[in-house]
Amino acid sequence: MMMRASHQVVAVVALVCLASFAAAEDIATFSDFQLIEETREAVVAQDADAALNLLTEMQRRGTGIFAGAEKARCEEVIDLPEGISDWRFKGAARQAYITAAKSKALKAGACGCLFDGFSFDNFTSEILSKPGADLVNDDRAEFESYLTQQQRETEARYRDLETVCRSM
Repeated sequence: MMMRASHQVVAVVALVCLASFAAAEDIATFSDFQLIEETREAVVAQDADAALNLLTEMQRRGTGIFAGAEKARCEEVIDLPEGISDWRFKGAARQAYITAAKSKALKAGACGCLFDGFSFDNFTSEILSKPGADLVNDDRAEFESYLTQQQRETEARYRDLETVCRSM
């Protein structure tokens, strides 16, 4: 009798595994649209297992809510020369660079990445008339002066642009 019960348990486990495998195979054959629809239905039905499997497939494909998840981030890149020993220099240079990038975005009315097409070298060439590789500790005063003149007004105007960009 005990042997027969264990065979039944094994049979049930095998069926569940086979069904899961078949469902996984089916998910892989769904079109992106079908995958999104099935996911929506699983979420509405509160079927957590199905929703998890479908969302995992969406993530694997990079579709639905995962579309564009692999895009590069928008980050400033500031390469300072090795001779810079003033620890406040990088902060002043970074803040001035971000402020200048925001000012450019305001002039263009652009909502994209602040740093696309505007490198740190472009910035130092415009503000200090020299490339970033030629910076020295004494240039910090120039960055701070730029910030004093530009940061407050630029920040206020840029917040308005950000609001418009988010609403799009």
